[in-house]
Amino acid sequence: MKKDYRKELEIAARQMILVHNADVLIKLILKTILRSINVNHAGIFLYDKEKKEYVVKVSKGEEGLKVPQGFAKVKADNPLISFFSDPAFKSFNRGYFLSTLTKSYAAQAKSSGNKKLITIFEKMKDEMSLFSADALIPGYFRDDLIGVLFLGEKADGKPLTDEELGFLSVLASDVVMAIQNAWLFEDLNKQLAANKRLFDGTISALSGAIEAKDIYTVGHTERVARLALQIAENMQNNAISQSKAFRENLHIAALLHDIGKIAVPEIVLNKKEPLNEEEYKHIVKHPIVGIEILVSIKEFEDVILGVKYHHERYDGKGYPFALKGDEIPLVASIISVADTFDAMTSDRAYRKAMPRDAAIEEIKKNSGKQFHPEVVDAFLKTCQ
Repeated sequence: MKKDYRKELEIAARQMILVHNADVLIKLILKTILRSINVNHAGIFLYDKEKKEYVVKVSKGEEGLKVPQGFAKVKADNPLISFFSDPAFKSFNRGYFLSTLTKSYAAQAKSSGNKKLITIFEKMKDEMSLFSADALIPGYFRDDLIGVLFLGEKADGKPLTDEELGFLSVLASDVVMAIQNAWLFEDLNKQLAANKRLFDGTISALSGAIEAKDIYTVGHTERVARLALQIAENMQNNAISQSKAFRENLHIAALLHDIGKIAVPEIVLNKKEPLNEEEYKHIVKHPIVGIEILVSIKEFEDVILGVKYHHERYDGKGYPFALKGDEIPLVASIISVADTFDAMTSDRAYRKAMPRDAAIEEIKKNSGKQFHPEVVDAFLKTCQ
């Protein structure tokens, strides 16, 4: 039976969303690889920020092939790492490296006369043999090499197919994003335990993880957060909006309102054409995914309200719960206006930005329909 790799990726993505521990996350991914491709072992070199080296965090597979956790450590100049991070090898880097390529690459290097290339390809085969690795798959966050997956032989002895390599490349990309997210959460929880307060820098890093996937929304969360606070300041007749705790939670919720988009495929986020029904389902789910990501942080109980309900409409025609009127928490109603205004006045994959005055008029026109009238009044004061 042919393996459905798209389904395997969807299952892995759903599981990764709920895991905030990098080691647990890696074990989960290696199990997915062993189940999907049936190689005799698999592991990952993960970058250690403190030691500035790559460490085998987890290895799974047949006895005798597994590498003990933390046992193997390599520096950035090791061929297994530098092949994917050094610009000198860019022309050879296809997003993976197979042991079967060492001879052909070595021959190309010798014909070029480049000593650096000759040296690395002479060492590559021996380094891969040390880990019984037949394939290497890199994972990047932006331009930084975060980890390298290494895989042993397939049980049937056949080489990896293009489809399997494609699956592994996408999986490596997704797992690096999830690991980056897990690292951020681990840092956040340490800070919360140490001094019982939230740090805007870490929250901004979390919101940056979203923007790394969607090139058209860089700076969006910070602008929404800034505008949301200005709207709250102009709601002077509303006692709730004037409290320090409300403002703190509003600011964090606005920065994280789209955190659930981490689970939305980049191809959907950056699509220029109208979304089909299946793609739209991914978008509609992102508030729910946002809740799943943040629910384990006790201090975010009020923050979650903004993430959960910011796509509800005052007239009850929003999603995901079709709340209406004052059923929608104030924090979400404020974010809804700020988010919509910034979206309208920013370039997106599928359209150019709307003029500021036209966007203000659109918000005003939808007062009492899409938006809470009191929030719209405060927004209009902000725009004066």
